[in-house]
Amino acid sequence: MTSISFGQTQLLKKYDFDKGGYYLIGVRSESDRNGLADSLGEFYTDDIRILNAIKKEWTFKKPSPKYACGYHYEVVICKNGLELESFSINLNCNEIVSDNGYFYFETRQLRMFKDSFKKPFRKQEKFTSLTDARNYRKNILNDTTLILTPTPTWTKYEGTFEFTYVCPKGSKDCLDNEEKLLKKLTEEIKLKYPGEEFELEGRGGSSSDLFVEVKCNKTLADKFCLYKRDLEFDKWEPYNLWFYTFWTVRQK
Repeated sequence: MTSISFGQTQLLKKYDFDKGGYYLIGVRSESDRNGLADSLGEFYTDDIRILNAIKKEWTFKKPSPKYACGYHYEVVICKNGLELESFSINLNCNEIVSDNGYFYFETRQLRMFKDSFKKPFRKQEKFTSLTDARNYRKNILNDTTLILTPTPTWTKYEGTFEFTYVCPKGSKDCLDNEEKLLKKLTEEIKLKYPGEEFELEGRGGSSSDLFVEVKCNKTLADKFCLYKRDLEFDKWEPYNLWFYTFWTVRQK
């Protein structure tokens, strides 16, 4: 996100749309009813003129409070089928959310482009084989009619399991120190199981323990015994192999 003058922020400033190959796509999210979102539905543009017009128009001066709103759209900037950046928009709360802030978004800033947008074709795929899923996704990235494919966690890891870390007696509140503890646990797991790729994510806890999800391959899950695991609730779960894609033309 780049500031263009004092008090102004132009969200798309860093993108040189004149080089071509960029898409902006609006993916509908579950939220309260909105007339514009209901009539517009999902949309995209790869028109350089429209992309530059949106870049100019989406310049914001007024920060927005953090409302307890859902979002009507996830707006994604993508190239070569992959996401570069995304923003969330709620048209009723007049809010656009980026990684670097919340801004006041007027409905007209989307409505004015309504007649210039095109309709994407959404396709959902489901696989029973991880190899097939990964190969399919790899192959479609070469298709020039692909607008966007997400990057599911299963492109890197096979599944997930959980464990409970019990904080030492006398330590400060476990949950309040989640970020620090996750870094500590990551280093301990790397030392115990060298060569294994994984990521940790906090799943809540209490003053005395921390629930941790491990995204990894099954080889790590099969030998993991470093921390407390419940045989019933913390068992290995392979990822569901499904994902959706967006295209400029209808797929079979």
